[in-house]
Amino acid sequence: MKSKYLVIALLATVSVLVSCGSKKEKSSEKAILEFWVGDVKYQISGTNITYLYPKTVENTWTGWVAMPVAPSKVVLSAGATIDPPATAARNFEQEQTYTVTAEDGSKQTYKVKADKTPYVN
Repeated sequence: MKSKYLVIALLATVSVLVSCGSKKEKSSEKAILEFWVGDVKYQISGTNITYLYPKTVENTWTGWVAMPVAPSKVVLSAGATIDPPATAARNFEQEQTYTVTAEDGSKQTYKVKADKTPYVN
């Protein structure tokens, strides 16, 4: 009879230890890892995300995307969310602000803009 109670007590102890050890700590990661509009990948530098339009030899703009548009792909840290939603159309000729929220509730603001100042590859 004592062994029955001992087994029950042991199982209860193991159950408590397993449930206490299985709590996952919420992540504080809140990064935008990739930001795409159409087939154009924007450059990420800290909390600034920019697309520099390349200028061709013929002095014409390439890579122009009609505005407003929704990003085609936004990659975030695991478990993070973005506001406004990445599916919302935005005019990237004007600076846009996105807020990324980590699992732990901490937030990071990012500024996104398409820069028509030409650069040469």
